Amino acid sequence: MEQIAFKGKYFLEISYKWKFSLIFLQADKPSKEADMGKFNEDKALAAILFLANQDGQIDLYALLKTIYYADKNHFHEWGRTVTGDKYAKMTFGPVPSKTYKMLKSVRGEDSWATHLNLKESFEFINRITIKPLISPDMNKLSETDIEALQKSFNERGRSPFPVLYKEAHDDKAFLQSINWLMDEEDLAEEDPLLIKYIIEEKRNEQFLEAYRQLSSRDEEELC
Repeated sequence: MEQIAFKGKYFLEISYKWKFSLIFLQADKPSKEADMGKFNEDKALAAILFLANQDGQIDLYALLKTIYYADKNHFHEWGRTVTGDKYAKMTFGPVPSKTYKMLKSVRGEDSWATHLNLKESFEFINRITIKPLISPDMNKLSETDIEALQKSFNERGRSPFPVLYKEAHDDKAFLQSINWLMDEEDLAEEDPLLIKYIIEEKRNEQFLEAYRQLSSRDEEELC
């Protein structure tokens, strides 16, 4: 478990398996947190640089698959992904869609509106090899994020394309997804407790959204 700053106080980030009894009715979330559907580009860049700095460079395919398994495994353990990215079901396996757009923008093949200086952070020394130009901002990553990224890198970060390709196409979440864009239920891989958690989180988010709209109307009436 780890401590995370939250509006000047500290709470323990705990596994989703023990989270049902703790409901935070709070619209704002910790700055280090990300989840499916709420992409955090600062964390994505930190993840890219953290992985690329392991050996001074990293293959693009290995990077994308390493991030995918870090995200998925962290989701299973903690109820949220590292980056908050959405995964596209592509020919060569699951791809973090927004992270990939960030990478392609540096390669000059896509556009990405951002406050980050991506081209000063990393470069492509060819079309498929990424070289970091700076160190990652580790303050953007929680302890569990770092553990998930390191574990995923150790397992596949240096693997050749055929090994990564087979792993990706044998992946349960990838195989069971029927849509081009994989969702939380796909990543849950039929884990009943995690599915229950996803449903409860969506209900909480609906409650918070209704509360925000009600508060907004109240403020307008007071003006």
